[in-house]
Amino acid sequence: MPYLDERNNLGLISEHLKEMGVPFEFKDIGGEPSGEIFPAIICTYRCNKLDFDVILYNLTKWIHVKCMVMNLADFADDNLLAIFGISLELNYDLPEVTFSQHSQKLYIEVDCLVGIKQDDFAEEFNSIGDGIDMLMNILNKQKEISLESTSGQLDPNSIPKKLSA
Repeated sequence: MPYLDERNNLGLISEHLKEMGVPFEFKDIGGEPSGEIFPAIICTYRCNKLDFDVILYNLTKWIHVKCMVMNLADFADDNLLAIFGISLELNYDLPEVTFSQHSQKLYIEVDCLVGIKQDDFAEEFNSIGDGIDMLMNILNKQKEISLESTSGQLDPNSIPKKLSA
């Protein structure tokens, strides 16, 4: 999809974010090594007094929303196994939220169609909070692992833009 089409599609999403009162910025992502540059929106999702980095970008007819929930780099294998197990169970339990892992980071993802209406987008975007709340509640019961803000930790250039893995 051409850059300008993607930017226009994100412009529609930026109107939804404005209406929701979510501060954001447009950013061009990519370059090396593929040379492809694509537009994205960077914002923060606030939940339980914590701030989580979010990136939104357009791929074909979809807007992808990825919220960085945890940096997994320093966790021991047994804790990682617990986090991944909880994430898979939450994928099963939560209809609009998908947990994923990329580059030693845990994400919550939601996707919506380009041209989504404001109310529907707000529901999709705010489902991030449902995922964070459920994950936090489970982790708080275990007391070994806790969530911390990820604000400022997301490297937008680390997010691959592709149709498949």
